[in-house]
Amino acid sequence: MPGARRLRHLPWLLLVAVACAQIALARGWQLSPWLGGGFGMFSTTDAWARRHVHAYAIRPGVRRELDVTRCGGRALLRVLALPSDRHLRALTRCLAELPSPDEGPLEAIELQVWGVRYDRATLEPQGVLLRGWEMRPDGR
Repeated sequence: MPGARRLRHLPWLLLVAVACAQIALARGWQLSPWLGGGFGMFSTTDAWARRHVHAYAIRPGVRRELDVTRCGGRALLRVLALPSDRHLRALTRCLAELPSPDEGPLEAIELQVWGVRYDRATLEPQGVLLRGWEMRPDGR
């Protein structure tokens, strides 16, 4: 019977573990509070759907903005929800393969993940850079 008594505590232990993991990811890795368990989702307007990504191809003398929607929805949604190195790297690789009208070798792809924050006093919206990323074609 001692094993059954321990199993009785398993549900709330799992709930606490998921809550702690979600809070850590939201604060340290910019996970949208609306995802990863949803703890804190009603305390913020920082839903993944309110975020946006700007991407730039950098070539000698040229910095051209890229259409991030051309890489398919899944890679972009992952970056919006959790802009981790792995998700940013996958989107960057896809963007590097897109055809470009520019001459010269591709030096780097730059990604910027932006969110919206509201001023506490005036409620004026402000764009906030959540994560910046740059990767060269050789993966560095």
